[in-house]
Amino acid sequence: MDPVNPWLDPAEVRRLAEQLLRPVATARLDSADPWFDSSFVGFTSKDAVATDTTKSEPAAPEPSPVPEIPPASPSLTRLLQRIYIFRDWLVKNFQAEEIFILDCEGKVIFDESGHGRHHFMGRNLTSASHGSGYIHVKIGPGAILEVIPCETPYGRIVLGALVPDALPPDYIRTITEILIQTASPA
Repeated sequence: MDPVNPWLDPAEVRRLAEQLLRPVATARLDSADPWFDSSFVGFTSKDAVATDTTKSEPAAPEPSPVPEIPPASPSLTRLLQRIYIFRDWLVKNFQAEEIFILDCEGKVIFDESGHGRHHFMGRNLTSASHGSGYIHVKIGPGAILEVIPCETPYGRIVLGALVPDALPPDYIRTITEILIQTASPA
């Protein structure tokens, strides 16, 4: 045993390294295999194309049709358009980044952050404050997570965004008013 690293056994590490350095024989694919006939898409070698057609090879199953995603309803499309306009306004006026909007149950309505931890923090901070007012938390140097709960005609939503500095209350009121207009039916 090594006195510096007692959890490592040098002989065992050496044996494992030698196993990894041994040459490995390449796998040989048999083109006569019934599962790898000419209908198999994984490779196209001459052997695979020139299979013996006298054998009764099983036919490859037909791929199931991919269900088409139904088009978004016009009202949802308009809402998303308004959210993108709102997002652009936040970026331009407040240097906001990684913007997300959650519904009253904490489900994502809009997200460009991709950080579930920000959603988690936004949900927890909103529920801890019982929805009264906005909350901001320093995430890192020059990054403040602003969490703004807001009552809309569709119910409570929570806006989250990273900004360089904490926003003053009058800015928060303006953002809240515009968010309510954004989330209201047109």
